[in-house]
Amino acid sequence: MLAEHRRRRGHSTLDCVSSSHHLYVHVPFCRLLCAYCDFVTVGGRRSEIPRYIDALLAEMAARPAPGALTTIYFGGGTPSLLAAADVARLIDATASRWAEIPDEVTLEANPSSREAPDWSGLRAAGVNRISLGVQSLRDAELRTLARGHRAEEAREAFRAARTAGFENVSLDLIYGIPGQSLAAWRRGLRAALALEPDHLSLYALQLAMAPDEWAAPPRPGALRWRQRLLSRQDDDLTADEYRLAEDLLDSAGYRHYELSSWALPGRESRHNSAYWARRPYTGIGAGAHSYDGVSRSWNVRDLDRYLRLIEAGEPATAGAERLDDETHAFEAIALGLRAVDGLDRRAFAAEFAQDPVERFQEAVTATTGAGLLEVDADALRLTAAGRLLASEALVAFLPQT
Repeated sequence: MLAEHRRRRGHSTLDCVSSSHHLYVHVPFCRLLCAYCDFVTVGGRRSEIPRYIDALLAEMAARPAPGALTTIYFGGGTPSLLAAADVARLIDATASRWAEIPDEVTLEANPSSREAPDWSGLRAAGVNRISLGVQSLRDAELRTLARGHRAEEAREAFRAARTAGFENVSLDLIYGIPGQSLAAWRRGLRAALALEPDHLSLYALQLAMAPDEWAAPPRPGALRWRQRLLSRQDDDLTADEYRLAEDLLDSAGYRHYELSSWALPGRESRHNSAYWARRPYTGIGAGAHSYDGVSRSWNVRDLDRYLRLIEAGEPATAGAERLDDETHAFEAIALGLRAVDGLDRRAFAAEFAQDPVERFQEAVTATTGAGLLEVDADALRLTAAGRLLASEALVAFLPQT
């Protein structure tokens, strides 16, 4: 079936961005719940996965299928807990819904040997990009993070994915871990590079006590864990680790294309890049978000409520909002500046009928004066200092209330 849909596409993989669309599939199930995670997740309950798959298929069938589907992303949670046959059902349904299947189909995977997926089955199902949640290749750091795997299990999972034919594998790593030295971070990065991944996503450990409105509220046990670790975090060391990563990965041939993302040439995440470019996407599953270019909406977070609503033939939408011009313009800045190459001034002017330097004159003056932003004829971009203080730089651009 997948080969048939690929033949039916009949167009270049470089779809016109104005008609491109992207699908996010949220899988909330996890064997263990990580205390630092703010995503919508549930521990255990794997017996309910078949019921959830049916709900995802029903929700997808009820949604419109706009544009040319360019990417699919299975996120979580732990999507690798799904049987390969279930992943195939979802991809096949997507191909039928859009009458095509995209060239980038990503699935997040956990490297624990106790939940090793059917790598070959996933590849046969149509997944062609794996995002492996390694987080660290040092056992002491994995213990600090209370992860459910060892470093060698992560290496084995990477090798297994390669053996199954995955030519595009990304690794997630966490830095800013209490007790992690700069030398240990360097060794961890080198261990990751030795695997020769195609892409790396590096995230500073966030220990927020009150996550933003889009995040799932932390559980009491997670809050206590965060409180214990928060006092041991060293912001200056975390900044040094980020700078080290920039230098080390650049010298290894990885292009730093987004604040937290590095890729070998041509291996940038097309799905995540669509978010940063504000392309329309549909999100299905508990807590999933959607954006059509004008409005955004989000599903209920609670798994039981999501299942009841979908099974009753009702939308699982928890809320929606239409973005006004000020919010659109701010998000164009906030997401555009995530790109290391910066925000394209001409593209912004074409959309908003005003150059961003003129529209945000005070903010641009303040952030360039502080050494956080640089401006040339083509773009606004964060400086090296600005990449470390991106949130602080963006505060200046917030709409005035």
